[in-house]
Amino acid sequence: MNHCRIRRARAWLESRVLAEEVLIIGASLDAANELARRVAEEKGAAFGWHRLTLPQLAGALAARVLGERKVAPLSRLGAEAIVARVVHRLKAQGGLGRYRPVGDTPGFARAIAAVIAELRLARLTSGAIGNVAPDLTRLTEAYEAALGEARLTDWAGVLNLATEVASGRAGVHRLIKLPTLLLDVPIASEAELAFVDALARGAPDSLATVPAADQPTLGRIRGVLHWKFENLDGAPRMEDHVGTEGTLERLQHHLFSDRTTVWQAPPDNEVEVFSAPGESRECVEIARRVLALARNGMPFDRIAVLLRSPEEYRAHLQEAFSRARIPAHFARGAVRPDPAGRAFYSLLKCAAEGLSARRFAEYLSLAQVPDASAGGEPPEATARGDR
Repeated sequence: MNHCRIRRARAWLESRVLAEEVLIIGASLDAANELARRVAEEKGAAFGWHRLTLPQLAGALAARVLGERKVAPLSRLGAEAIVARVVHRLKAQGGLGRYRPVGDTPGFARAIAAVIAELRLARLTSGAIGNVAPDLTRLTEAYEAALGEARLTDWAGVLNLATEVASGRAGVHRLIKLPTLLLDVPIASEAELAFVDALARGAPDSLATVPAADQPTLGRIRGVLHWKFENLDGAPRMEDHVGTEGTLERLQHHLFSDRTTVWQAPPDNEVEVFSAPGESRECVEIARRVLALARNGMPFDRIAVLLRSPEEYRAHLQEAFSRARIPAHFARGAVRPDPAGRAFYSLLKCAAEGLSARRFAEYLSLAQVPDASAGGEPPEATARGDR
């Protein structure tokens, strides 16, 4: 996130009263939590700061109405299953129309589900769809009827219910009518725009930060919400930041900008762009740069190589590192915590808590303790050179 937007959001939060309830909507929950933590550390304390993403907030607002109407939210996979059932039924009845030749193809139901979801999120009526694609209208109406029969609703339906709650048409919720901060939240559809509009209308004070490259969100805000805009990129730079912008920050800030004149700055080796003829030569160049960093005092365990296509680069990178005698550990990512790492962490917690019985039981449950010998004695200690 750009430092100007972070600074503006922090200033808005710092201006709030300590015990004032505030609604912070982040593009991700981690982003909202991190901003709140930073401001709370400076202020000393903060109470009543609700941190949510847009889907989490919509689900929280719509939950009571869903319960009253005895309707359950549906996942994307569930929506695809409903569409597959609708397609199968309409095909048997001869109601697919122009889609009949492709009705049996594996990806048809998924593609139609995606189209129906986009149309519902765009809040288009059946009449508007029927003027362009009458056969698609039949599918959409059959899908909506199936949702009603099963007492289900999809993401578009949840957004519509949340919008009703936010606008006050479906009761009152404790999370509405609060000062609201939207932290780089992308607005990808008309349904999300209506929801944000309802939130902003009820909020006594609101602020939204939007990246300059997020043109769809900026266009929707300008066209509907008519908020007051402030271009932070054109604002005067803070004194403590003048001359401190590094190469990496300049690249992030100006990479996709064709209107900004970037001032010259001395190179600082933060970013280096190179090209090589093929994966093998590219990995050789990576090895050379790793050796150059090591000669300048950078430990090997502080150097990482991130690969976009590890299946294509891994063998070449292993060979290049082996020839350069660079010790390396290769990993494809962790789907879940490694048992050995969790066991080591539990053992450290045992020591910190004076060998807590609960922690020690967790350590034993991870099956990282070596088996005893045949006579029941502990195994021999590993030689120091093999550890």
